[in-house]
Amino acid sequence: MLQARSLSLRSVIKSYIPGQRAVNDVSLEVQAGEFVTFLGPSGSGKTTTLMMIAGFEAPDGGDILIGGRKIDQVKPYDRNIGMVFQNYALFPHMSAFDNVSFPLRMRGLPRDDIERRAKAMLDMVGLGRFGNRRPSELSGGQQQRVALARALVFEPDLVLMDEPLGALDKTLREQMQIEIKRIHRDLGVTMIYVTHDQTEAMTMSDRIAVFSQGRIEQIGTPREVYFTPHTHFVASFVGDSNLLSGEMLADGRVRLEGLGEFAAKASRYKSGDRLTVLIRPETIGIAAPAGDNSDMLVEDVVNFGDNCLVVGTVNGTSLRVRAPSISLPELAHGDRCGLVWRSEHFHFVDKS
Repeated sequence: MLQARSLSLRSVIKSYIPGQRAVNDVSLEVQAGEFVTFLGPSGSGKTTTLMMIAGFEAPDGGDILIGGRKIDQVKPYDRNIGMVFQNYALFPHMSAFDNVSFPLRMRGLPRDDIERRAKAMLDMVGLGRFGNRRPSELSGGQQQRVALARALVFEPDLVLMDEPLGALDKTLREQMQIEIKRIHRDLGVTMIYVTHDQTEAMTMSDRIAVFSQGRIEQIGTPREVYFTPHTHFVASFVGDSNLLSGEMLADGRVRLEGLGEFAAKASRYKSGDRLTVLIRPETIGIAAPAGDNSDMLVEDVVNFGDNCLVVGTVNGTSLRVRAPSISLPELAHGDRCGLVWRSEHFHFVDKS
C-alpha cells in the first residue's frame, strides 16, 4: 500500500481570456485513497483543473493542497504526483523496464532498489515478462500499463490520469477499466481521473465530479449522480434520460405533459409550481397496448444486442424506453405498445 494523501481545492479560478473563466470557483475535498473522476464535456474545465493540480497551469486564484500542504507555488517535479497521459508519453528508445525505472533514477535511488521496485511494478500491471521490450513492440493496452507503472513506481502522493484510455478500442478500454480499479484497490493511492466517457466514470469511481462551464455541477457517488441528479445539466448529460415538463397539483399529485396525472412525493413544491421530472428509460417497462391514449407510438427501435432502445411518443410527448432484448416483444416503426412505470422512480430536477 502506498502512502495516500488528501487533495483540497478551495475556490480555484483560472482564466485564459479576460472576463471568461475556464475554471470558476471550484472547491472540492478528496479523501486520502479515494478515486474521484472529473466528468464533463469538452471545454467544461475538468482538464484545466487537473493541469493546475499537476502544476502545469497556475491558478489565478484559490488554493490547492495535498495532504494539507499548499502546493500552488511548488514546481511540478516537486509535487510528488504521478501523471498518466492519453498518448502514454513513453520514451520510444527505452525498454519498458527503463521507462518504469526512469523516475527512480532521476531521484538517485540505489541501483538495487531501482531494479526491485521497477520489476515489482511491472509485475503488478501484468508486464513482468515484457520488461525488455520497447514501446513499439507493445500493444496500446500494454503501453498504457507501462505508463501507469511509471506513474506509480516512485510512490506518489497522488496520481492524475488525463483521459488515459481514449486511444484504446472498446474491448481494451473495458479491460483497462477493471485493471486500473484493481490497482487502485491494491495500492490505496489517491487517484484523480479525467474523462468525458460516462461508462469509465461509473465503472471506476468512488465519486464523480460533474463539470459544466468551469464549475462543478454535482459531486457524488455514481449511483447518486445517476439516479438523483441535482440539476438539469447533470440529468441530461449523465446517462440516457426522459426530462418531462409538469405541474404540481393540490392533492400531492403531478401532471406530466402528455402522460396524465401521477401520485408523487415532492414536498419542496407547492400547488401550481412548474417542474421537471426525470424518468430513466430503463425504469419504464413495455406492455401490451391498452388501446387508448396511454399507449406509445413507436418511431424507432435501436438494438444494442443485450438491450434495445425504443423511441416513440405518447400524445405528442417524446419518450425513450430501454429494455433487455430477450424480454422485448418484436416492435417496429408504427407499432403501439403499453408502458409500465412507478412514480417512485420519478426524480424532480432543479432547472438550473
